[in-house]
Amino acid sequence: MAEIKGIVTNVQGERAQVKVDKTQSTIKNLPKYLDCWNPVNAKAGNIVGIEYQELEKRKVQAIIYGLPVIGFLAGGAFGNGIAVFFRWEKLPCIAVGIIIWFLLALSYTRIFKRDAVRSGSQPVIIEIEVPKMVIDTSNNPENN
Repeated sequence: MAEIKGIVTNVQGERAQVKVDKTQSTIKNLPKYLDCWNPVNAKAGNIVGIEYQELEKRKVQAIIYGLPVIGFLAGGAFGNGIAVFFRWEKLPCIAVGIIIWFLLALSYTRIFKRDAVRSGSQPVIIEIEVPKMVIDTSNNPENN
């Protein structure tokens, strides 16, 4: 069961802003809004359950150091592919591809560091609560 309950107010990519319902949450001293990872694809207006999840140091280091290396290699392959496809000179295309992909990887790494690494844990939406359905049988002809 989730430690924190709230309603999604805004979704942007894999992140969601959640207004915390402090009366339904078991953790005290929570902020009014949380910026959470959204792996369950909750939409604005959904009532969700949130947990703080700890980060493993090896996985964090793999992302922080591995992603720029992968971006560098992917940029080289992308630049080479573009050069071959359009029959352009390889060196400038590879250089531009490396720069673009490397900067994208660094950008993602910077965002990951800012959001997750500083605190050691991150809020993650783990469930979307389904509203309870109430069936009114007072107008049913069988009951009269």
